[in-house]
Amino acid sequence: MTEVDERYTRQVRLPEVGASGQARIAEATLSVGQGAAAQVEREYLERAGVRHILTRELELQPFAHAQHFSHAGCREVARGAWLALRELRALLPSFAGQPESGNGSS
Repeated sequence: MTEVDERYTRQVRLPEVGASGQARIAEATLSVGQGAAAQVEREYLERAGVRHILTRELELQPFAHAQHFSHAGCREVARGAWLALRELRALLPSFAGQPESGNGSS
């Protein structure tokens, strides 16, 4: 197993992520938009271990669950979390499906 930052050992133990998945997360270059939701998205991606995050021009991403949040602040936090999850799922297909073999757990 490659050396993994201690902060991410729980993620490495997840069959959906594993050591190689965490390495892909660390080496990925992702981009986020601007605004409140993008700040939340950036924070979640950083906490997941993404080291390279760029800022792109503002583009409104459709958010199907917006109607469930009556307060605009909560809606933006939920949108940012959803965007971060979507980025991570695109980076790690196993995160949405089957576990990766060799998950790094002993």
